[in-house]
Amino acid sequence: MKRVLPILVFFGLVSMTTVPVPAADQATGAAPAAEAVTVQAAAPAEAPAADQETANNREATDQSSGAGETAENSGDLQPVPLTDADCVKCHFDIASDLDAHGEAHQEVGCTGCHEEHPPAGTDTIPSCSNCHDPGESDHFALQGCTSCHNPHHPLNITFTTVAETKPACLTCHPGKGEEMAAHPSAHADQDCNSCHNQHGLGQGQYQTCLDCHEGHSSDMTIDDCLKCHKPHSPTDITYGEDIPVAYCASCHEDISATLAESGSKHSEMSCVECHDGRHGKITPCVDCHDQPHDPYMHEKFPECVTCHRDPHNLAR
Repeated sequence: MKRVLPILVFFGLVSMTTVPVPAADQATGAAPAAEAVTVQAAAPAEAPAADQETANNREATDQSSGAGETAENSGDLQPVPLTDADCVKCHFDIASDLDAHGEAHQEVGCTGCHEEHPPAGTDTIPSCSNCHDPGESDHFALQGCTSCHNPHHPLNITFTTVAETKPACLTCHPGKGEEMAAHPSAHADQDCNSCHNQHGLGQGQYQTCLDCHEGHSSDMTIDDCLKCHKPHSPTDITYGEDIPVAYCASCHEDISATLAESGSKHSEMSCVECHDGRHGKITPCVDCHDQPHDPYMHEKFPECVTCHRDPHNLAR
């Protein structure tokens, strides 16, 4: 008689093996022998199941222990505050701009203004009044600061996008407003950004006289214009002693021609020697000539121009 026993082979393979049973066992102890063989053969098959259960228990224990450790450690986690060095990693161009043109804002740094960053916080853009107290200055009390000022280059100010700048400008430059009020002109009726493209007096930051006006002569430069005309009071013409005759002659051609034709000593003089300091000023003759005639004549004709009617041509 043959009995077929299942035997578990390593690597999970199962084979059917025929095991012969002695004839003596068939008569006397076939059943116990068969049972013994069956038990001994089945034992190895049960071991992996026990090992699997042990492994599962161990894994569950490890997971439970790990979860507990994570829960315990999570209570120790604290937010890490951002630093300026962190900001540079994403906002390099802005940080570079601040470093080059930030002026006093350089000392404040990124986190000095931006106290929060999404998603941890939404209060990202601060109010200018946090530092610039409106009570300290009329300029600080103005609204819409960022219309003129970029916080990362606050003094590199462009006015081309602002509709009206004069109210803001006069809070810092009240003297210019007083000058324009004292000397009304077409300039006083303009907004500041008609001439000033950007804040400052560097090249390209403002319009020059010759951008709107033709020079009195073709060879005049902006520096020549400014020797007589002040932009905020252009009709109040003043000048120094170095103004050449040609500048005056460019507007007063007829007088210059008369003076040149007269051949008198006056023709050898500069215009500013008689008209010194201010346009339209006339120096009295006695400042240079005293009283060249006898006292009776000066008493009878106190005004020199009664006889010398044209100082630019004394022979008339």
